[in-house]
Amino acid sequence: MALLVAAAIVLLIPFYWMALQAFKPSTSAIQTPPDLSWGGLTLSNFKKLTADQFIWIWTSNSLIVALSGMLGNVILCSMAGYAFAKKKFPGKQVLFWAIVSIMMTSTQVIMVPLFMQIRDMGLLNSYWALILPILVSPFAVFLSKQFMQTIPGELISAAKIDGCSEWRIYWSVILPVSMPVLAIVAIFGFITQWNDFLWPLLATESREMRTLQVGLASMQLQNVDYGLVLAGATWTMAPIVILFSAFQRFFVKGMTIGAVKG
Repeated sequence: MALLVAAAIVLLIPFYWMALQAFKPSTSAIQTPPDLSWGGLTLSNFKKLTADQFIWIWTSNSLIVALSGMLGNVILCSMAGYAFAKKKFPGKQVLFWAIVSIMMTSTQVIMVPLFMQIRDMGLLNSYWALILPILVSPFAVFLSKQFMQTIPGELISAAKIDGCSEWRIYWSVILPVSMPVLAIVAIFGFITQWNDFLWPLLATESREMRTLQVGLASMQLQNVDYGLVLAGATWTMAPIVILFSAFQRFFVKGMTIGAVKG
C-alpha cells in the first residue's frame, strides 16, 4: 500500500507543478530547481488566457465534439456489443473480427482517405467533419461485447417472458447491468476526443471551428509565454478531472451493479 501511495505521489508531481505554475508569473516556470511553493499566486495567466474570446469558442467546440463522441460510443457501441454478445445472425464472427482488426490499424493510415471522403461530402470545416468519424470506436465495441457476454441469459429470458420488446430489454436490462463498462467507454471516449489534435487540425480551416487543443497551439506560434501555456494546459485538464470524478464510483461498484436482488 505504501508503495502504491509513493508511486501515485510521484506521478502526480508533474500535474501539481503544472497547475501551480499556471497561477504564478511566467518566469517561475523556468526556475531551477522547480518552485513548488504556494507563494506569489496570481490569476494573471488565466486573465490573459480568457481575455481572448476565442478560448471560449474553442472550449465549446471541444465540449461539443467530445460529448458527441462520448454519447455515440456509449449508445452505438453498446448496441453493437449487445448484438455481438447475445444475438445470432449470419456473418457474426467475421464481422466482429473485422471490427477488431481495425484496432490494429494505425489512425494515421486512414487519415488521408478519411480526409478525402469528408472533403468529397462537403463537410470540411464543420461539426459534422469532427463528429462523424468518432461516433463509433472499435475498442468500445470490443469492450462492450466482452462485458455483455458475462450477463446471464436468464435475465433476458425473464424479460422476454414479461413481454418486453428488444428495445425495452436493451434499455431496462442490458444498460443498467452494463454501467461499469459504459463508464469506462464514456471516459475513454471523452478523453480521446478531448485530447485529439491531428484530425481537428486537418478537418478545420477557420479559427472559429478549431478545437481547444488546436487553438491553444496556434496561440504559441511566435513568442512562448510559459505561464500562458501552463494556464492553457490546466484549463484543458479540468473537464477530464471532473468527468473522472463523476464516473469513478462505477469502477468501485463493478459487476455488483448487476446483482439480482430478492
